Amino acid sequence: MIKQATISERKTEELETIPAADLIRSWQSDFSIDTGHLFSGIETIRMVRDTDTGIVAFDPPVLGDAAFYNALRAFKWYHPPTKEEYAEAASWHRPSDRIIDVGAGHGGFADHVPQNQYFGLETDPQAVSNCKSRGLNVLNASMADYRDRPDAMSADLVTAFQVLEHVSAPDLFIDDMASLASPGGRLVIGVPDAESYVSDLPDFMLNAPPHHITWWTEASLTGLLKSKGMQILAVQRFRVEPWERQLWWMAWVARIARPKDGQRFGSGMRARKVVSYILSLLLQIIRPPRTACGSTLLVIAEKKKGRD
Repeated sequence: MIKQATISERKTEELETIPAADLIRSWQSDFSIDTGHLFSGIETIRMVRDTDTGIVAFDPPVLGDAAFYNALRAFKWYHPPTKEEYAEAASWHRPSDRIIDVGAGHGGFADHVPQNQYFGLETDPQAVSNCKSRGLNVLNASMADYRDRPDAMSADLVTAFQVLEHVSAPDLFIDDMASLASPGGRLVIGVPDAESYVSDLPDFMLNAPPHHITWWTEASLTGLLKSKGMQILAVQRFRVEPWERQLWWMAWVARIARPKDGQRFGSGMRARKVVSYILSLLLQIIRPPRTACGSTLLVIAEKKKGRD
């Protein structure tokens, strides 16, 4: 396998430098989550864009641990009960298709497809336990772990919803997904859309380390898939969904006083965050315009037949 270039080895342009202390402070004040140990020894986080691929990444890539995600899952909004990306992905499922759902989480996608054809992979033991309590076939394993098992099987539909932005090696993640797909099988990948309102949210911790460590646009995601020999079948965006209505209005308010220097994170954004949050509490009763797009970008790609 060709060695993948790390962030430091790629040609990048710096978008922003964020003091780690600011991120730690915001996670504590916004969600009462202590992330200090995750940033141990790190003074600043660089937000950079790969000039060749357009992928935006945070360097170094600070990852959340099990305790961090357990704390987030305590918030009921963290896993919306239904999302339009699930229904759209399910429309690509054929009656005989076997499904592997990578990063199954709470198993939300399983509610949209035949459960006897659904198989999930999840590395969080608590999430796996929750899925099993619902009778879902979910294994506590990574893609690489599962692929090495003697009982491993390929799938006609391999999905990953809101997972890619959490991994430090996107190239290898796509390789692993492709290795689980049958020749002619389809990959369905959902990510937060960096060209949506999400990028306008000031000091928005859910779009920062140790939660999100990469940002994706249509061009960067389809470009990565094409570089792996995939054929793009469809790109889908959705209207603002009920679970994200307040966030959309928060971004709408924040755009009124957008900083000219493009700053997104740090203590200097605190006032904008507080004001936009308070006003969004009032505005969320109003339905966003019909033309308003939500935060989800969904790409469906096909693995070419004959590809290993």
